[in-house]
Amino acid sequence: MSIPTYNSILFALQIGAFVAICVMIVSFFGMIIQWTTPRRGRHVLRLLLSLGIIAGCIVVQQSIFWGMFMPTLREQQLAEQAAGREKQLDESSVLKVGDPAPEFTLTMTDVKEFSMSEARGDVVLINFFATWCGPCRMELPHIQQIWESRKGNPRFRLLVIGREETMETVKLFCEENGFTFPAAPDPDRVVYSMFAHDLIPRTLVISPEGKIIFSQVGFYEPDVPKLEALLDEQLAGLPVPKDEPIAE
Repeated sequence: MSIPTYNSILFALQIGAFVAICVMIVSFFGMIIQWTTPRRGRHVLRLLLSLGIIAGCIVVQQSIFWGMFMPTLREQQLAEQAAGREKQLDESSVLKVGDPAPEFTLTMTDVKEFSMSEARGDVVLINFFATWCGPCRMELPHIQQIWESRKGNPRFRLLVIGREETMETVKLFCEENGFTFPAAPDPDRVVYSMFAHDLIPRTLVISPEGKIIFSQVGFYEPDVPKLEALLDEQLAGLPVPKDEPIAE
């Protein structure tokens, strides 16, 4: 139900309730004045009928509001939020879904190197964060769960990148929060600038063919299952090398 339609119905109900209130007031005084006459009963009947109409208008208004208007309004708000997020993502991104992922190499907190070229053929999940970022802190426990449930698959690669963070701050942050996922610093925004202009947290999925197939800015918990479903769909189509055992 649209807002104009709801307002029209509400206006009609208000008119009906106003008329009923006027009749009720007239009937009430008429009942008092003619209390000792036979006409008292008519006034009482109109008074009760007016009260019933007023109550009915309130019930109908509340039923329409909660049963029809609010769900529609919620859908409109969600659609506006989604459109706003898409616009925000589009304006802040250098690369978008369908674009090839850039080549880069970063040294991780375990001193190993992550190379995008070496990850070709695998499903890669990249997350940009900062230790001071509130939404990042809310999102990273979910990233940790994704890592724990899929790290045994050798075709899954994950890299959490600290934008404008040092090796020391990323290490300390992961240790303090119990995060075991692969992480690396990007102190000068060199890698981040390949993907975006601004805004974090930012999550991307790179297909085995090296293309961006998922891009998201901000943290919205309902999107986590969608991300997991996409990862599992991509991993399901990749064979595990026979000479590479699955990690426990």
